[in-house]
Amino acid sequence: MNVIGRWYFASRKTIQDMNRKRRIKSVIKNVLYFLLYSLRFFDLLIKILTKIRKQHPCIILNYHRIVDDNSRYLSKGPVVHHHLKHFKKEIPYLNKNYRILSMDEVVRCMKSGLGFRKPSVAITFDDGYLDNYTLAYPVLKRHRAPATIYLATGLIGTLERTWTDQIELALLETKKDRFILPELFSNETLRIRTKEEGEQVNIKVAEALKLRPDEERRELMRNLFKILELDYTCRSNLKSRMMLNWGEVQKMAQNGITIGAHSRTHPILSRMPPHEAKKDIFISKKTIEENLGIKVKHFAFPNGREEDFTEELRDYCRKIGFESIASVVYGMNNGQNGSVMNLKRIGARSPVWLMAGELFKGMIHFYRMPKNGKRFTP
Repeated sequence: MNVIGRWYFASRKTIQDMNRKRRIKSVIKNVLYFLLYSLRFFDLLIKILTKIRKQHPCIILNYHRIVDDNSRYLSKGPVVHHHLKHFKKEIPYLNKNYRILSMDEVVRCMKSGLGFRKPSVAITFDDGYLDNYTLAYPVLKRHRAPATIYLATGLIGTLERTWTDQIELALLETKKDRFILPELFSNETLRIRTKEEGEQVNIKVAEALKLRPDEERRELMRNLFKILELDYTCRSNLKSRMMLNWGEVQKMAQNGITIGAHSRTHPILSRMPPHEAKKDIFISKKTIEENLGIKVKHFAFPNGREEDFTEELRDYCRKIGFESIASVVYGMNNGQNGSVMNLKRIGARSPVWLMAGELFKGMIHFYRMPKNGKRFTP
């Protein structure tokens, strides 16, 4: 066997060993979380930390859709597709062990410098899906839990959907079981014969398109529908809508739900010319204010990674009256040293014992942070 062959097999064995160790570590962690949750040790430990610590983190949870057994979707995991049966258990758990804050309260605690005197969470939803009203809202209302919904305003009250959901729609509606998308993946064949393959391709195509400039991404989307032998207009010619309408938004806004802006149609703002991105942000804010008659103070930028936003856009948001900006950058929020214009969030986990474990791990990470809290500043 030559040198290249030996290197290949050695590398393959190393990767297999690493994957095996990760799986073992994951199983051990999950068993530990399940036991600590079932025996209510997390409840006890949180109570002890509440008494012995003066400052605590605020953990902002990020949800998108809430789904049930009747929902049709290609799963991207619990951050994007969170099942109602888990959500119904999570809200009572959070109510019992944490102080659930509105985004107004989060900003007030951070701006005052007083911080969070109890372990705190805030519940947020991105995009403005109809199921936030039909499935999530009744649970939140029953437990009097505040939450924030960030709206992609150009989609509200329409049959349109976000461009990432358009990819999902195309993969669900096409009659083809494989295709090639040369502009993104050269001659690679993308197979979608099973739901699992569809889920993998859905994520793969979306991640590749996020890297392209906005105009190019739009053209590639049209080409995707063409390759899958679908009419591009089918994305908005459906009988049922996926997004909220303004009546539903108004009802929630009057009953404990904070409404924030999330752009107009969910573009990657850093991939647009700055003047177009600013216009998009401004119109999204103005649209909510005109429809609800309220001041919109909170913004979450689409996709939420550091590279998806710029300091120029952050300054613009401050200039037009936003009091907070949320990302999806993982982290806890420090009430005394954190920045309301650079809020961290944690993707929702499920089932509830896994969420409980991840939240507690986040708290421990916070308590071990340097007292100057530098990692929490922008």
